Amino acid sequence: MQNKEAHSYLQLLDAISHGDERAFSTFYDIFASDLIKHILSKVQDQQIAEDILHDLFLSLWKNRERLPQIQSVPAYLYSSCRYLILAYYRKQQQENIQSLDLTNLDVIDEEITIEDRLYYRYTLDLIANEIEKLPEKCREVFRMSRFEFLSNKEIAEKLQISESTVEKHINKAISRLRIASKAFTLIF
Repeated sequence: MQNKEAHSYLQLLDAISHGDERAFSTFYDIFASDLIKHILSKVQDQQIAEDILHDLFLSLWKNRERLPQIQSVPAYLYSSCRYLILAYYRKQQQENIQSLDLTNLDVIDEEITIEDRLYYRYTLDLIANEIEKLPEKCREVFRMSRFEFLSNKEIAEKLQISESTVEKHINKAISRLRIASKAFTLIF
């Protein structure tokens, strides 16, 4: 029975790889209901689950030429769902972090002395000034990495530079911030 199903999947995948929309629709009908249940168990939101499912099938259609290479269709689909669910949660986390405005955050805890609060504020200002002193490209890469939470690959693609160049800029920025912070702690 399982061999028969695998053979049927292979025929569908082959037809889809040649642009057969009817085969793709059949393929969707076979897997969509189980996949949507799986996604819903992870995201608990019908609209988001449907969006993830549609993203999965859109990706399959766009990359249809490679579909016949899939060894286990269900395993491939479920691992793709897992990746898309993780990507969704990663994006949500980044949006939540970006919505926080830490530059205007002030420590209001009454137990913290005014000197410590001023020291904290001064430290934030020092770091912001040091970031502004970085060379333009280095500063841009550092901000994209640390404030926009982009991966080195995403930064490289956006700026059309190599990933190793991105790493060098980030390391340079971190090194300069360390030097600045060491000088700062020596003063106090």
